[in-house]
Amino acid sequence: MQALSSILDVLNKYDNLSSLMQGVGLALLTILIPFAIAVLTDVLQKKKDKSIEFAELDLHVVLDHVFEVKYLIFFNILIFLPSLLWGISFSTIRLILVMIWVAGVILVGKRIIHLYLWTKGNVFDLRFSYLRKLNNIKDLEIVWRSAWQTKNISINNEEQFFKIFSKKIDSLQ
Repeated sequence: MQALSSILDVLNKYDNLSSLMQGVGLALLTILIPFAIAVLTDVLQKKKDKSIEFAELDLHVVLDHVFEVKYLIFFNILIFLPSLLWGISFSTIRLILVMIWVAGVILVGKRIIHLYLWTKGNVFDLRFSYLRKLNNIKDLEIVWRSAWQTKNISINNEEQFFKIFSKKIDSLQ
């Protein structure tokens, strides 16, 4: 209880903590946006060229798994809303706001790490992870077509694709 009281005292004492929170949020977005532009440009160019393997799968992986575009706005709200509410809140609410902000930072940070791994070439781990989580029938058809049309693939990766495909088929029955 003493630790909580100390934390609440610190949160009341430092009104400029909201500026720090905004600064960290802006720094994360400053890293995320150029990465996003580079990766999306590359993936979309590959999609235009029908001879590039995994083009359709990679587009889905980048949008739905690496960026999680559907949730990206929510992640940013988690980062910036606490700093907007900071001035009109008291210590207990400020503690909740800091926890919300930390959650947003972690979620956006995870996007940046996924982008880093994608850029470094660790695409198969992200592809496999996406395929394991995917349940949308329409998307399943598109991405699996993209995977099975590939000609140049290692035996280990093809085996991993097959294992995921088998489990997915079994779960859908």
